[in-house]
Amino acid sequence: MDNEDSRHKIKRHSQSPTSQDSSVTCNPSTITFKAYFFLFFAAIGSSLPYLALYYKQLGLTAGHAGILNGARLFTEFIGSPLWGIVGDKLRMRKIILFASLVSYTTGTLLLMAVQPQNQQCIKTEANKTEITPLIFTAGGTIKLGVDNQDKGFENHVSPADFTRKVDESEITKIFLIFLVIICTSQIIGSVVFTMPDALVVGFLKENVRAFGSFRVWGEVGVAGGSFLVGGVINFYQSEVCGETVKNYFISFYFFAGFNALAILTVIFMKVSYADAETSSEVTLLPLLKELLKFRNAVIIIVATYLGMLNGLHEFFGFWYLDDLGAKPYMLGVASGLRYTIAMLAYFASEVFITKFGYVCVIAASLALYVAVYLGLAFVLNPWLGVVLYSVQGLLYGTTWVACVVFGGTVSLRLGFYTVTQGKCSQYQFSLLIALNFF
Repeated sequence: MDNEDSRHKIKRHSQSPTSQDSSVTCNPSTITFKAYFFLFFAAIGSSLPYLALYYKQLGLTAGHAGILNGARLFTEFIGSPLWGIVGDKLRMRKIILFASLVSYTTGTLLLMAVQPQNQQCIKTEANKTEITPLIFTAGGTIKLGVDNQDKGFENHVSPADFTRKVDESEITKIFLIFLVIICTSQIIGSVVFTMPDALVVGFLKENVRAFGSFRVWGEVGVAGGSFLVGGVINFYQSEVCGETVKNYFISFYFFAGFNALAILTVIFMKVSYADAETSSEVTLLPLLKELLKFRNAVIIIVATYLGMLNGLHEFFGFWYLDDLGAKPYMLGVASGLRYTIAMLAYFASEVFITKFGYVCVIAASLALYVAVYLGLAFVLNPWLGVVLYSVQGLLYGTTWVACVVFGGTVSLRLGFYTVTQGKCSQYQFSLLIALNFF
């Protein structure tokens, strides 16, 4: 019933010419928001899918990768609503978003600075064993030590077994350094995902259902960025110690370039605030009361679980495909398809939500998620894994817009766009944090 009331309320208020036209006209504010989404998510697409593979190539375990991703999300869990309060109260959202982007970008690029120094390649052939140091170069490549390296070692003719020996204490040290870098940079960088959504909600106001037409440009960017980087990395791979190694520094370079352009768009963003009187009266107590209503609480619980499913897919999908034997170009195809399908979902989301309501959209997506994960549990062919990985983009796009519409509906009543959006994202990611720590 509340869902229907909200939809009718949105329709009644959508008479405002400004809110109606904001999603369809090519005014500067609309272009700026769409450009930001395109550039920032192109940066995400060029780095995030390959980050777990970068950890894996360094010698970190799946447990290490899970904790690092969980720590990043835990910091967002804490920092996002707090920075939202500061931004709403002090009317400095643009400054916070600018600083957050700089911090997030810097922290991610610092992950390139720490490389293993004590790894070895052990080659066993017939009755002969050779031990050669592995060198992680400053350019992101891996090669065999110069002292013992010869052509026969890399281009062997007879069958040989290769074992990569890592220094566990060194890996633990690298993991701890990465953990400190991520937590420190994310303290300020915790709103890079939530605040832009909140700014668009504030810009659209009652026409919040059109959010998908803005956010779809993020999927265009992330699909292009991921596909482009996957193709480039495919040209920079070699076989070392019986393994195919890739230069994942390429993904960091693209990440830095796209984010530098995204930071420039923040300067031209139009930021809307609630009226001064309303803003001074708003506190977190009404927000918490609204979110803890039975119906809203159920939606938050479901959104939390959806966040867990999406996060598992986002952070470990490539790891899973890599274990199935997917080639680098297959990972690029999977990522490009996934985000292209998500892009189409963003386009269609307004139609679905208008016709069925965001509750029905979330429920249907949850059921389809179950089917996708059951399929992933049994497939052995990497191409089938690519198909199921790609289908998840449809569910991600529709559920994200539905959750934003839910948060926007609440925030319009309270006038606290950034905090509400931060809280919704906070709940959505909370179970994912626990899962990643496992």
